[in-house]
Amino acid sequence: MNVEIIGDRDFIHSAQEQGGVWVLLAGQVIYVLEAEGDRALPVWTSAEKATDFAQRLSQSGFSPVFVPMSNFLGAGWLRSPSLQIVDVLASPRHGQESLTYTVDDLRAKLKT
Repeated sequence: MNVEIIGDRDFIHSAQEQGGVWVLLAGQVIYVLEAEGDRALPVWTSAEKATDFAQRLSQSGFSPVFVPMSNFLGAGWLRSPSLQIVDVLASPRHGQESLTYTVDDLRAKLKT
């Protein structure tokens, strides 16, 4: 079994077990990554991992906020037309490539 499969299984299991994920917010601003017109939403399975990531950002003021699974999978986040999220980055770390899901793939995995 390769590292990506193990990482996928661990991420999905952790998110399902705790009933949600952690995102970074600064007031009403959501931390997203933009590339070529697409938006990727980084999410973490713990506040500590999200905090570690936020501390190394050039922008300040971002802190972890827990998003329950029902909200995350619904119109407020992954299905939000205003956010236009295309990909989700699973527990990204600085200097390392992160496991990336399309919104549809992640929604399907988290619902099972």
